[in-house]
Amino acid sequence: MVHTRPFEHEQDEAFIWELYCSTRTEEMANWGWSESDKLAFLQSQYAMQQQSYQMQFPAQNHQIILRSGQPIGRLITDARGDALHLVDLSLLPAYRGQGVGSSIIGDLQKEAQSFQLPIRLHVLQGNPAFRLYERLHFIVTDSTGLYIQMEWQPVPQK
Repeated sequence: MVHTRPFEHEQDEAFIWELYCSTRTEEMANWGWSESDKLAFLQSQYAMQQQSYQMQFPAQNHQIILRSGQPIGRLITDARGDALHLVDLSLLPAYRGQGVGSSIIGDLQKEAQSFQLPIRLHVLQGNPAFRLYERLHFIVTDSTGLYIQMEWQPVPQK
């Protein structure tokens, strides 16, 4: 059973750091960097990501994704304005490809449908999650080169 709970800064910070590192491991595997260089890079990138999310989405709703009571990922959304923004959905590697992301996004789609709001997101070019979003009926609305902007539209109510 997968569910979410609110992010609690002190309790969850170590897990979020571990999760962030797990999302970059594959990318960094072939760089030939020392462990200390990798750590310094990850620390700077993590700090920049946190600052960017806070600046772009100050009203963010930060949730921890749990399975059987254990943290397995995080979900950050922001519902201000005319859309529900999917800011970040990250899962530990052992839980990817098992339908967890589909389930979480399905719940977001139900929520957005009830409010008649589109869901908007940005995904890094080449990220395997792009295929997931396509399967869940997100369409490409823009591309900046590095990121692809996608959107899901609710079914109009009759």
